[in-house]
Amino acid sequence: MLPVRPSPDTDFNADFVKDEAPTKQGNVAWIRDVRTKDSDFCSPGDVVLLGGKSVADFRVRVAQSHARHDLTPSYWSLVGVVHDDRESILTAPLWPLLSPDRVPVSNGIRTMPLMQYDDAATWPNIGIVRFPGTRQKPVECVKRLAKQRSIIDVPTLILPWLGFVWGAGAAGNPLLSGYGLPSAVLVEAAFGLAEVELTPGLATASSCPEAIYQAAKWWSGYYQQASGRRRGKAANRPVGRYRVRQREASYLEPKPDPALAIDSAE
Repeated sequence: MLPVRPSPDTDFNADFVKDEAPTKQGNVAWIRDVRTKDSDFCSPGDVVLLGGKSVADFRVRVAQSHARHDLTPSYWSLVGVVHDDRESILTAPLWPLLSPDRVPVSNGIRTMPLMQYDDAATWPNIGIVRFPGTRQKPVECVKRLAKQRSIIDVPTLILPWLGFVWGAGAAGNPLLSGYGLPSAVLVEAAFGLAEVELTPGLATASSCPEAIYQAAKWWSGYYQQASGRRRGKAANRPVGRYRVRQREASYLEPKPDPALAIDSAE
């Protein structure tokens, strides 16, 4: 089991709102709709949570069940930081895979367009949250980590996770061996440089999207206390919105390469 510390808060964070957006609406359209009411929504430095339906996403979501008290799969399989253009995120995805020669020079970090995650059928769950108290810009912190493998070595995290999602060899759940999901460890390390603790209930080495979600939803008192300001002020706690179209983790059947199909004998 993961050493998860429960929050002392008895109520969830009312400023991290569950949004009942139209089921068929794309994720980018949802972001743009919210921006018509809140122009700061999905701004540079905000954290993006995503939950996918590929087999690999399914396995990542199930792996995080150890971070939940009921052992049900997480809603989330990827996390990133909104880039300066507000149309892309900085993250460390397991896929699409980088060419091998680009991994060392980027520390496995990529800029991915938000449009990549627009399809609600493929990415049914999405959340955007702003954490308070940053002393540096999270985007700049991520850029620093791209050149400083001595702080976090993302390729070392990618390898066991690829082995796990592919079922290669005897690979077990990396979280239980202290290997956090690369994208989550990246985001947590960036916020650590910005002097914000992103997962107060879980060790950084085992960081995962579920722990970041739990921090936004259940640890508002911690952030208010850390800010040294009075309770009840929204600016001192995580603020954002999320929508979950798929509570129960499932997957889309992968399509094999038709060129590899074996013709049956007549």
